[in-house]
Amino acid sequence: MNGFVVHGAVTVAVFASGVGAVVAGGGSGGVTLAGPQVLRLIQHAPAALSSYPAVSMSFKISMSGEGQHFSSTTQGLISPDGKEGSFATGLPNGRGTVSFEAINSTMYVHATPRSAASLGKHWVGLTLTTPSGWAPNQPGVGTDGLGFVHLMPGATGDVQDLGTARIGGVRTTHYRVTIDLQKAAAAEPPELRTGSVSELQDAGITTEPVDVWLDDEGAPRQMSFTFDVQSVHADFQLRLSGSTRPLSLTAPPASDVYFVTSATELFQDALQR
Repeated sequence: MNGFVVHGAVTVAVFASGVGAVVAGGGSGGVTLAGPQVLRLIQHAPAALSSYPAVSMSFKISMSGEGQHFSSTTQGLISPDGKEGSFATGLPNGRGTVSFEAINSTMYVHATPRSAASLGKHWVGLTLTTPSGWAPNQPGVGTDGLGFVHLMPGATGDVQDLGTARIGGVRTTHYRVTIDLQKAAAAEPPELRTGSVSELQDAGITTEPVDVWLDDEGAPRQMSFTFDVQSVHADFQLRLSGSTRPLSLTAPPASDVYFVTSATELFQDALQR
């Protein structure tokens, strides 16, 4: 397993749109079932973030496959509509940090000094051309973890109440629920759509178990998944909260951007030249 390729292409695609994710929840023995009012609370949880100027996010993924293992954490600030964001990702095996920005339908990765010298540009860019801002095997630019959050209106069936926990110093209640992908797709506004639903459905998945932690205001504070993408097993954890910090991003000059056509090229050109 090429750690760089997995991190640069598969992992970012997973962050952005859940590409090929087979999501599995844990056991259900000895838990308390919550009432229908909690199900409605989960379905409307994404709206609790919409009044903030930005959403602060932290997501960690641990991956293993073909005898190798690595983990990486990304910190970011993103607009509630998922169209803009600024991120910093720690690369596995102590290979440093890569910074990137998402502005509308383009992702910009800040090139390392070595890459910039080779390319003659300080940024590497990937522009998506599909109307929804997503294309197969490419990240849904700007959506990242919010692509998963926006599946929550598809919550259905029983809700398991797994007790309380403090997330980032805030009291939350931990729930486990199943997402109906067809219902989630019907509820998702076109401008927020990513590849999450279609890729899961293409893999033959119709329902998606998810763990979610809601605060006392009904806002999501954490989501977690365990999934498999081909031969790679991954554990994913997303933490988020509304932020009063304004998000103001300006795209770099096109003359200073080396544009590529795939997520793999995006990271290879930014980091390996």
